[in-house]
Amino acid sequence: MHKMFTIARRETSAMIATKAFLFTLVMMPILMFGGIFLMPRLNRLSPAKTQRISIADGTGMLMPGILAANEARNTALRSAKTDLRDRDKATEAESEDDDGEPFGPNTDLWQIEATLSNTLDDGARLKLSDEIRSGSLYAFVEIPPELLNDGGSAVSVPFVSQDAAISSARQWLQGIIQQQVRSRRLHALGLDPAVVAKADVPVGVNPVLPYTRSVTGGAETKGGTSILVTLFLPFGVMALMFLVIFLAAQPMLESAMEEKGQRIAEVLLGSVSPSQLMAGKLLGNLTGSMLIFVIYGCGCWLVLHHNHWEQHLPWSLVPWFIVFQVLGVVLFSSVFLTIGAAISELKEAQSLLLPVWLLLLAPMMVWLSAVREPNGPVALALSFFPPSAPLMMVLRLASGQTIPVWQPPAAAMLLLATSAAIVYLAGRIYRTSLLRVDSARSFRQLLQRLTSQ
Repeated sequence: MHKMFTIARRETSAMIATKAFLFTLVMMPILMFGGIFLMPRLNRLSPAKTQRISIADGTGMLMPGILAANEARNTALRSAKTDLRDRDKATEAESEDDDGEPFGPNTDLWQIEATLSNTLDDGARLKLSDEIRSGSLYAFVEIPPELLNDGGSAVSVPFVSQDAAISSARQWLQGIIQQQVRSRRLHALGLDPAVVAKADVPVGVNPVLPYTRSVTGGAETKGGTSILVTLFLPFGVMALMFLVIFLAAQPMLESAMEEKGQRIAEVLLGSVSPSQLMAGKLLGNLTGSMLIFVIYGCGCWLVLHHNHWEQHLPWSLVPWFIVFQVLGVVLFSSVFLTIGAAISELKEAQSLLLPVWLLLLAPMMVWLSAVREPNGPVALALSFFPPSAPLMMVLRLASGQTIPVWQPPAAAMLLLATSAAIVYLAGRIYRTSLLRVDSARSFRQLLQRLTSQ
């Protein structure tokens, strides 16, 4: 037992006391979540431009209103940029125009102009398209003459641009044109648009969490919750577990390969048995993974607290998170340790590691479906499939929906039995592979070593 704990201490220090580990510890969250915070800041690095847009108003009636709305937008945008410069907070503040479009320091201005003719033929379309490709024109719009007809049929307005699908100008023009067409159609029907607007005030249906009994015996709720929190909080919890398993399992592969390649294993096996060596490695690896969990857990808590999201996290999840975290680390670390002992070079591990990674990543491929239906057949099946059970079960528990009380302990017991079996089988393969110079290039060759003792 003393030898096993000595190996565990050595394995823990070797795992966490390297520059590569510290670098990975810092970079993994940045690579997985950094884009959420980095992209808005990168967008601000692009200088604001004045985009030229040509409009062919086939109705002959909508262009004045579009020009007036654009002038009002540009005036508000210039004023907002001046205020941001005066306050020296260009990277922290935003305002909005009347249509709800965010005004930042790099928001483009639009120079809208009418085409020479209210209608375009193929020659005019090709000429304007060439201007778009050359960069002298951002986009052109064709408003069909029948747009104001009261026939009731839907009429589309083409917006031609190289980024038409994601263009904010297209979205803004759609709102302005829709507003003008609606107003003119109401006038044509003898209705006052101002009166209709009063009757058209939107009614919000706000998301509220289920009520619970308060200490006074009444009903209380934690309040509403946002769509982003509902979707991405469970994903963040699952991603935290994935990061810990990844950072804990990968060193096992490298450690076993190093000890086998440099003949260190032969020296170690002169003092300890293969079972003690593997148990010590797994124990040290588990200790290091718990340190990673504490570091990332504290970081996640600070993020939740900063954004006032902690009330949305079900705290009953924490004990189950730790249980599934420990079992997941043991399961995958033993597999990686076995693969590392069975190969001689890292490139030989690719065919063995790919199926393992796919099993681990399976819950992340269907996380959105699982969050929407945590008690659905897909989520339920993956919760009781041992390789995907750790990630899927914590995702379901973090969703905030009621999970049958028997499912977490049942999944934990199944995962515990599977982990014990995997550790036992991995130990047999580990003992057989550690002193062999040949490599197992497939799972069939790996399993054959179970019977070669």
